[in-house]
Amino acid sequence: MIGTIERIKNSVLLKCSTLNDEIISKTLEEIIDTRIYRFAEEMVNMIGDMNVPTVEETLRQNVSNLIKTPIIKKIKRKLFIDSLALQITNDSYIEDYVNGVVTMDKLNKSYVKELEANKSSNQLNMTEDLNLEEIINKVRLFVDKEIIPSITENSVLVDSVKNLVSNLRKALEDDLEKMIEDANLKYLGILTEELKEETNELKEKEIEEEKGEEEIMENAKEFEFTNDSYEEDTKTSENKFDKYDDMTLFNKVILSLNTAEEKLSRKERKLEESKKEVDATLSNTNKNIEANIERENSLSQRKLELNTREVELNSKLSETEVIFLNMKPLIKGLSKIKDSTVEGGNDGE
Repeated sequence: MIGTIERIKNSVLLKCSTLNDEIISKTLEEIIDTRIYRFAEEMVNMIGDMNVPTVEETLRQNVSNLIKTPIIKKIKRKLFIDSLALQITNDSYIEDYVNGVVTMDKLNKSYVKELEANKSSNQLNMTEDLNLEEIINKVRLFVDKEIIPSITENSVLVDSVKNLVSNLRKALEDDLEKMIEDANLKYLGILTEELKEETNELKEKEIEEEKGEEEIMENAKEFEFTNDSYEEDTKTSENKFDKYDDMTLFNKVILSLNTAEEKLSRKERKLEESKKEVDATLSNTNKNIEANIERENSLSQRKLELNTREVELNSKLSETEVIFLNMKPLIKGLSKIKDSTVEGGNDGE
């Protein structure tokens, strides 16, 4: 059972991580690009009659340069911080479901609420919200510098332009919040799919085992039926076993029992072989997981070493720059001395 739980945990973790990568590379970029496109289009339509030297494509590119990368970094950080809460939530529900503590219906009803509660518990002592005020301020400064001066005489238009920037912030925040909510539901879908798949596999194994037990019981019933028929026949007609002596009848019964025992032994051997295969697969999986963890730890260590070396190099570079700055006056002084020597000394000599 422990192997089953760990297998589900690893599969869910991998699929959720893949989903996060897809959110960053596709969904998030589509949201940002769409909102910037609409903002630039509305801005140009709004100020098009005011002879403002603003081209929609240029405006779109400028706004993208100001906010796209910061927003992507912000959401990446949020998904990273939330990933611990996501793993804790998934692991808890996997254990409870496999052990029969919670049902699928209860899981579906409580998962998102539990996930949000775990996100709020701040396990990493790090926080990241969806407030874009600081990032959108860059757009406000750009608009104040490049657009507002050309339309200051029209106060209504100035207010409309400023409102357009505020609406950009609100629309982006709403889209990002919706994106996170959709991601929570997708996390739930991944979890339930994995649990259902594992449950179906367990049921198939149970059905096979039940079939084996039923075959054994049927063999036993056939033997009982033979005995009942024998007793009934002895009451109504001549005993059909009279032609066999007691030893022969005894041997036939033993042979029948041995046949049933052989079938049972074959079933046990098959189950044992299946168990060995499962154990081998789990062992290989655990080894791969351990190898991946070691590889990840090694990469983290290398990254830490590289960061340390980078800091050291930057420090040495700063020291070198300071040395060069201090040497400039000395070099200038030596140059003047050389020039004076070439000219034959000062005028007072």
